[in-house]
Amino acid sequence: MNNSNQKRTGKKLLRVFLLLLSSMLVVTASASVLNYLYMQASPITAETAKVQFVLADDSKEAGASIGTNGTYVSLNSMAGWPNSTRVYQAAVGIKNYDTTSRNITLAFASWTGDTNQIEFITVIVRNATGGTQQGSTINVGTPSSSTGVLEIPAGATWVVEWSIKWKAGALSTNSVSVTLQLLVEGE
Repeated sequence: MNNSNQKRTGKKLLRVFLLLLSSMLVVTASASVLNYLYMQASPITAETAKVQFVLADDSKEAGASIGTNGTYVSLNSMAGWPNSTRVYQAAVGIKNYDTTSRNITLAFASWTGDTNQIEFITVIVRNATGGTQQGSTINVGTPSSSTGVLEIPAGATWVVEWSIKWKAGALSTNSVSVTLQLLVEGE
């Protein structure tokens, strides 16, 4: 290869390099152009929940402890015997304090513990203790299991029934924790 060919090849490489360098600068420069838009919501106020958990006939036996504003309940005394079904017909109530009906859905969220020792846990919403079932049965441990959408009338109090059956080989040291979610539509 002669000297002039080397110069041409060198110039071509230099041009390609400069073209690549300038392309990178353009891409870098254009990628850093941002426009920020803002949204502000003020004031956002707290209001009283229109649907709340309330005590029911079996709340004491179930160990129901309702949070200050009625939007949380802990049931910390429920139990069952091995190979026998225990039913808490009204472990807790759900009350609609609104002047209009509300759509609600009670659904299985999660569970932990000795779940392999459980024969079944089911949860049913009823219009009263021992009353008519509202929606579908929740099968604890089944993903997406829920009551479906229920319309609770204005001023009504419905109850949540739990049925618990441990397997025959369950021990008194076995336990599970279950989380359900109550979805209330609207504001």
